[in-house]
Amino acid sequence: MNKHYCILDCYVDEPACFGVPPFVSPYPRYVYGALIDAGIYEDEIVYLTIDSLRASEYRLPHNFDYVFLIGGAIVPGKYLGFKIGTVPEITKIIATNKRQKFAIGGMIARLVKDVPNTTLVTGDIEQFAYSVATGNDPATDNYRTYKDLARWALYGSKLVTLHPQFPNLICEIETYRGCPRRNHCSFCAEGLLQSVDFRDEEDILHEVDALIGQGISRFRIGRQADIIAYKSHLQDYVNGFPRPDPFAVINLFSELQKRITAGHISMLNIDNANPGTIFYFPEESQTIIDCIAHTVTPGDTMPLGVESFDPAVIQKNNLKLHKDQVFQVVQLINDAGGKTINGIHRLLPGINLIHGLIGETADTFKINYESLVEILDKGLLLKRINIRSLFPFPGTIAAQKQTHNTMIENRYRFYREKIRNEIDHAMITRLFPIGTVIAHMQVLSCVHGYSYAKEIRSYAITAKIPVVLPLFSFVDCIVVGHQERSLLCLPYPIAINSLPQKALEAIPGIGKKGASTIIVHRPFANMNDVKQYLEHVPEIIMKAIAKGF
Repeated sequence: MNKHYCILDCYVDEPACFGVPPFVSPYPRYVYGALIDAGIYEDEIVYLTIDSLRASEYRLPHNFDYVFLIGGAIVPGKYLGFKIGTVPEITKIIATNKRQKFAIGGMIARLVKDVPNTTLVTGDIEQFAYSVATGNDPATDNYRTYKDLARWALYGSKLVTLHPQFPNLICEIETYRGCPRRNHCSFCAEGLLQSVDFRDEEDILHEVDALIGQGISRFRIGRQADIIAYKSHLQDYVNGFPRPDPFAVINLFSELQKRITAGHISMLNIDNANPGTIFYFPEESQTIIDCIAHTVTPGDTMPLGVESFDPAVIQKNNLKLHKDQVFQVVQLINDAGGKTINGIHRLLPGINLIHGLIGETADTFKINYESLVEILDKGLLLKRINIRSLFPFPGTIAAQKQTHNTMIENRYRFYREKIRNEIDHAMITRLFPIGTVIAHMQVLSCVHGYSYAKEIRSYAITAKIPVVLPLFSFVDCIVVGHQERSLLCLPYPIAINSLPQKALEAIPGIGKKGASTIIVHRPFANMNDVKQYLEHVPEIIMKAIAKGF
């Protein structure tokens, strides 16, 4: 009798891996590939997402020989249109399917406790799946090799066609594992891996080509601690940071550029760069960033793990750089990627800050805020500022020293909102001035007469559109206003004859009274007929209205 297996994707949000739709992480793809490599037929493998399981009240369609459960949030955030699986949900799935054997993989396996019929895989879930399917001892702490992964990544490409959002996905691509720093940050989960293991460029490209063959055209080179350090020289260190190898990174991105030029890749993004590597090796890093900036799709982000600007916190958590050093890195990336293509910047830095680090005081968040104000005042651009509370990962130094202080928590919340309201808003207005057109945004939610849309890209900004549009449809948008962390947009070109009252009011220079007047007098035959009602509308918006006729 043939065996049947289920891959249950609860999505992942880990420091070096993302898999919340429209992203699909490597984990489920690797498991699928490992099962195929073990001799399991495609029709004996079922792929489910946590969204589909919620619809069935967490009940599996039938009993499987094994369910390989991927996921959960390690550093949870907010996601438009989708909800990541949580530890309570995972516990409920197991309780609802009492006769089912589960294996839980991903970093969240270390956080789930006391669940029946469940194996917690602290090694690689794909290696565990291969051992189960081949009848070998399925040790929970075994790790796969990149030799095996070279096959599994190819065989696993078929999984994307089973995803509910296919083909509107962006595939996370792994380049290496572990953190190349000699001494790790206090909270670093990647640093728990005892070695750094780089994938061969050919294997990465073969995986990309296999996914292209399945119908995927969007990719993020994101499953790594530091893209600058790919294949870096691990025998040559300065202040604990390895010397980058520009040739290795440039060669990889040059090959990806060929696929962009051929029309096979429509979106290419990156993730995770260590600001310490950039600061201590500015020449090599600038060469690498110049190449990346001219290869990735314009509008991309290079996130920097700054974590804190507080000198005491930096010292106690073994963070990377002090304030003035971070400013130099931000300047370097601005210089390399700050030029615009059709109004969109090529590549800009992002800054990640963490609350909950060792040595924080009530002044820490004021220091963070004032440092970001300095960046703003210097005229430098940040694509995003990510502020998160620390999720202490078992085994890290930060987890051992975790404390809670209500006063510090309140100061954190106060300054987080101050950053959102003042700095984020100011940055967004600089990055996306009124009249900026953003193409191919996907509608992910509709609430109270507004549609919320994002591009399928890394760190995509949200467009709030005062028009109800079909869910998961695509729309070109023009920016007509700015909110705290999102844009107020209208479908582009602007169809003045059909927009509802609320949408007309969103046009700069029209307002509530002007919108009512336009509705009374429309339809208009041409631009000349409507011009008298657009006296205070910016010229760039007038052009968008003209294109709507």
